[in-house]
Amino acid sequence: MLGSETKTKEILTGLEQSLLRNINYKFYLFGKKETINKKIKKLKKLQSASEIIDCSESISMNDRPSEIIKSKDFSSMHLAIKSIQENETDALLSFGNTGALMTLSLLNIKTLSEIKRPAIASIWPNMKGESIVLDLGANTKSSSRYLVDSAILGSSLASILFKIDKPSVGILNVGKEEIKGNEEIKNASDRLQELSKYNLINYHGYIEGNDISIGKTNVVVTDGFTGNVALKTAEGTAKLFQSHLNNAYRSSFLSKLGYLFSSISLKSVQERLDPRVHNCGIFMGLNALVVKCHGQSEFKGVSYAADIIYSLLENDVNEKIKRYVLDTQNKIAF
Repeated sequence: MLGSETKTKEILTGLEQSLLRNINYKFYLFGKKETINKKIKKLKKLQSASEIIDCSESISMNDRPSEIIKSKDFSSMHLAIKSIQENETDALLSFGNTGALMTLSLLNIKTLSEIKRPAIASIWPNMKGESIVLDLGANTKSSSRYLVDSAILGSSLASILFKIDKPSVGILNVGKEEIKGNEEIKNASDRLQELSKYNLINYHGYIEGNDISIGKTNVVVTDGFTGNVALKTAEGTAKLFQSHLNNAYRSSFLSKLGYLFSSISLKSVQERLDPRVHNCGIFMGLNALVVKCHGQSEFKGVSYAADIIYSLLENDVNEKIKRYVLDTQNKIAF
């Protein structure tokens, strides 16, 4: 909890809400013990299900990943990752520096042996339900190997979360035609078509940006640079939509009256598109489950992320992903 821009009260409130739904949860809270104790007193259920680990150092949002490797061994992030290494905890939820979290996770938790680089995945709402989008920033380099790894990881995650036997996978491209895209994208597409022949991947082909909201595929694969830009654009668009909608309903008496009659339906739509809720990234391809929330998360987003972690742990996600990755990687070589 140290070094994050998320308020301690928001984190604790979100964890308490998730605990009410997932009664077997146990939390290890890393941060300033005195501060956490003050905020947790009113949250009796969370207090009884938590252990607080006092931390003397913090990693700020401005710290360089290369610098924190050799320092801040007693930071909340470092100690939390160490607890996973020592099998004291099963998963990590962080609100801190993404680069530092990825670097420390790679060095200490490490990736699955068959995966070259981990990817950051997120669950996005669409017209048909939800989809998995990755990578959202872990690998900014466009590489066919990274794209194929992301397709395998995203497909396994979608099959577990969405209960789908063979989730459809699409590569985000500048067009749907086979001649479109750079060589890395074309190479990844060819390799995914090979995996489709073995019935290991349900590869749909190329998709465009507008296909994400339509829900054309269950999994959307892209490089980290493009994915991160798409994520921030989608979040900004959702906020713009909510702002215009609120302004429209406040513009006149009739508009306010209309809002009263449609408030329940509108609230459901707003919650579904609320970027504060869909704000967590799942680090895919590591030997343990790591989830990162925005540095300015609110309790709704914290609760949503904690629910996802519980669901993935209950479904033994990493063991299933290991088997899935092994099956697919044995059929294709780089």
